[in-house]
Amino acid sequence: MLTKCLFSFSFSDHAIPFVFEEGKITVTKAIVDPFTQLGTCKKSPKNVHSVIGSELKTLPAYRKLMSRYTDETVSIPRLISFSDGVFAIAVTLLVFNLKVPHIPANLVHQQLPSAILGMVPNFSTYIISFLLVAIYWTFHHRLMNLVERIDTPFLWMNIYYLLVISFIPFPSALFGSYSHDTFSFVFYICCMIAVNLISMIMVAYASYKSRLIKKDLPLVIVKYLFFRLFAAIIVFILAIPIAFFQLRWALYYLFILFPVNAALKAYFKRFEKG
Repeated sequence: MLTKCLFSFSFSDHAIPFVFEEGKITVTKAIVDPFTQLGTCKKSPKNVHSVIGSELKTLPAYRKLMSRYTDETVSIPRLISFSDGVFAIAVTLLVFNLKVPHIPANLVHQQLPSAILGMVPNFSTYIISFLLVAIYWTFHHRLMNLVERIDTPFLWMNIYYLLVISFIPFPSALFGSYSHDTFSFVFYICCMIAVNLISMIMVAYASYKSRLIKKDLPLVIVKYLFFRLFAAIIVFILAIPIAFFQLRWALYYLFILFPVNAALKAYFKRFEKG
């Protein structure tokens, strides 16, 4: 029969001790080394594990500690470093979509200028894609500066966010290769809308009742981030009908994002001062 056993589990280099006594489980505040056992335990380890599996799932304190030692110990610097690496790879892959034209040596002087002019859509797609990824990186940078801790749902939101970011070089290459096809542009726009939707979910989740952001953070900053993302979605949606009339102008129309963002920033700064 199990009389008394002090057992500890290690989560993220922290020991969580439990006392088993007559089938009763309590959480102690004592700090013990990982995987140490104190006292006497007359039951076999197999039986002790069965007690753990049957009893700990119903222990509220255990669930609270599990949340603390698995969620709150997610390292923000490591997440930022991983995210920055994905952004760096994404912007690097964009340039690989620009292929050097293959022209016979004896015709380079005659055909190279026209070949370069024919790559203007590829250059335009590269520039707008690079700048959009830069906008998404600055958003991520600002959001991480507002967050003071990270939990598991937010961690996976960030992973899905990076999933779409790393996918951007493909629709960019697709539209660069088929710059006269409307579907390739719509596919490109849908990818950008997906990034902004995930970004809005991240902001809403982190800021709801100050779940992850700093408690004393002014609400106007959260509103600025949210409305900036929302305005970008509106710009992307409006680009789709423009593409059916003039595809080239629809691509150039995306540059309007920069004055829109500047106007929103100026507005919220004035609102904050007021």
